[in-house]
Amino acid sequence: MKICILTPRFPIPEYGGDLLRINYIARYLKSQGHQLVLVSYTEDTPDIESAKEIYDKIYTVKRRKLATLLYSALFMLTGRPIQCGYYYSSAYNKLFKQVIKAEKPDMYISHLLRMAPFLENAKLQEKSIIEMTDALSKTYALATEARGNVLLRNIYKIERHLIAKYEQYVINHYPKVVLVSQADIDYLRNQQTKSLELKANGVEYLPQINQRIDINKICFIGHMQSLQNQDAVIHFINDIFPLILAKKPNVRFYVVGAHPSKNIQKLDNGKNIFVTGFVDNLNTFVADSCLAVAPVQIAAGIQNKVLVAMANAIPVVLTSLIAKAIPELHDGKNCFIRDDDQSFADICLELLNNQQLRDNIREQGRQTVIENYSWEEKLKGYEV
Repeated sequence: MKICILTPRFPIPEYGGDLLRINYIARYLKSQGHQLVLVSYTEDTPDIESAKEIYDKIYTVKRRKLATLLYSALFMLTGRPIQCGYYYSSAYNKLFKQVIKAEKPDMYISHLLRMAPFLENAKLQEKSIIEMTDALSKTYALATEARGNVLLRNIYKIERHLIAKYEQYVINHYPKVVLVSQADIDYLRNQQTKSLELKANGVEYLPQINQRIDINKICFIGHMQSLQNQDAVIHFINDIFPLILAKKPNVRFYVVGAHPSKNIQKLDNGKNIFVTGFVDNLNTFVADSCLAVAPVQIAAGIQNKVLVAMANAIPVVLTSLIAKAIPELHDGKNCFIRDDDQSFADICLELLNNQQLRDNIREQGRQTVIENYSWEEKLKGYEV
């Protein structure tokens, strides 16, 4: 088939888990013999040549700030999600109509809910898959007390009701809506729902375990533009890290992820807290970490940060909220699941100090992810 994929951000470079996922979906579809047409917004000069390694044809339109503001307000006032307005423009709509006419795709994939209005305008619901990925209404419902970007937090408060209504509309009007977590499917499902389908994330990792571990290095992995990651980092630095430093003062904490907000950048003190921003090779950068932390209190779906760390044999300490999305996780066997600050800090200290415990968790964690989270296996039948 010829499959047209609509994306709100140009998928190269892979700044976050959402871009990584859509590119792996595209790679899988290409491996099945399908021809891929990408229609995407851009903000800077796009790396078209790199994108051509995945997509057969590429159409782009520049996203304009004025249109972003106008349509965000319009969509909110008319009871539609702000993010759909934020990523809406007449220029993209016009380009998409031209692509439909020129390419005559057999199928369409909306990357995230925010691109669905273009499919609705063209009345293509029956030929479309909505790559919802996560239940955003679930995330936003948890975000009311989040620490991080104040403007973003207030937008989430407004958006949670608009997105919940739109999620239900989409799952009742499209034949296939894809999510990465069974917990999210259960959260969204109603008696009439038949469209929801589970296609979990896979993971990429280094072929060999890094044997040279920095026993003072703790990492957090995540796209730092998201409120949930900002909240998790601020929570760790304010409430958990001091408990660790009190007993192990040489420990360093690395916040690894693209687009850190100004309030996150200010946390970098050049001594024991470092905010890296985007790194060219995530796996290589974090591979020597003694442990990875994920004190996430606002989330939906599967957290790539957990899969990436475990696949690279980095012991992970995470909250029960995000552990639920990965059924193969078992506290004390392949990870540690802690919710209160003191016990979170205590198990981090034990991992930092106990090589035998570390090695056991490293081996079990890596094996769990390699055996259960192959991209090819998880995406099998995506287009069927």
